[in-house]
Amino acid sequence: MKILYDKGVALAWRFCIIWSLFISVPWLFLIINSSPSPNVEGFGLAYLGVQLISNFLFSWIFSNLYLFHICNIPGWFNRQKTYVKVFLSLILFFVLTELLFQLQLLTLNSQKNIFFFNEVTFGYNILVLLAIRVFGDFLEVDQRNYQMNLENEQLKREKLKTQLDALRHQLNPHFLFNALNILNISIASNPEEAQRIVHDLSDILRYNLKIQNQNVVQLSDELDIARSYLALHKARFGDKLMYKFDNVETSREWYIIPLSLQILIENAIKHNVITSNHILHIEVKLDEAEKQLLVVNSITRKTNVASSGIGLQNLDARYRLQTGKETSQIHDAQQFLVKVPLIESP
Repeated sequence: MKILYDKGVALAWRFCIIWSLFISVPWLFLIINSSPSPNVEGFGLAYLGVQLISNFLFSWIFSNLYLFHICNIPGWFNRQKTYVKVFLSLILFFVLTELLFQLQLLTLNSQKNIFFFNEVTFGYNILVLLAIRVFGDFLEVDQRNYQMNLENEQLKREKLKTQLDALRHQLNPHFLFNALNILNISIASNPEEAQRIVHDLSDILRYNLKIQNQNVVQLSDELDIARSYLALHKARFGDKLMYKFDNVETSREWYIIPLSLQILIENAIKHNVITSNHILHIEVKLDEAEKQLLVVNSITRKTNVASSGIGLQNLDARYRLQTGKETSQIHDAQQFLVKVPLIESP
């Protein structure tokens, strides 16, 4: 994975630089105090610089060799059997150690205590190999955790998509049944108006097909379909159903969850008595200051219809999943108010 490779290379560079500086600290300390011990006389700043470069080169070569889960070179080495890799690593270790030691000898002011310098170089390189192993284990755990988190996020997104699809498709059968029922009644009672209803119904069905894979729609489109949906019910109930859209014209481009208004209108019609003595009033209002769309309906509850609240729960769940916002409800004995959050951009 490229993101892991880039991250690993950057960390390997930092590791080699920091480690090279770290193991040069004892020598730097002796130079600053200007009191080298008898066992290390003859070295100076030139020796310290060469040692720093040598430590970095040694660290970088073995980092590329062993951290193959980060640096994918050399590929040939990583394909070998374990005993072959161990044998080649030992040869490389002793050859590099000797070559770099000979390079450091060129900067010594004295040839005394060469054996001591050789032992120190050998010991430092052993420490480098151990540090690379610990560093590699750390990166391996870090990358495994990163991969697990990435997979978990992908699973969460897939789960949310599945939930949203289920919530969207949950509405269609109920809507189609109601729409056909309204059309059937209209054909029998007023054939001339049935043609207009067919046009409204076709617009609504076309809109339902259009928004199947959309998470949000423009408020203006949702309002237009809500008018057509209410017109269908108006054909059925006549003057027993009254509705109005108050102050919904706006120059701003608001968005809303698809079918939000249809759910609320359907909920109001389903749970209230609609007769000549009990007229159902539905009002849709826009509150741009609070970034909300308000849907208010009068209350005359049916006694033989259990209120499961599935429609409102569906709408609230879709808002939480897609926007992190929630709808709110306020009701008393006279009216039922639902506040739907407006979305500023898709």
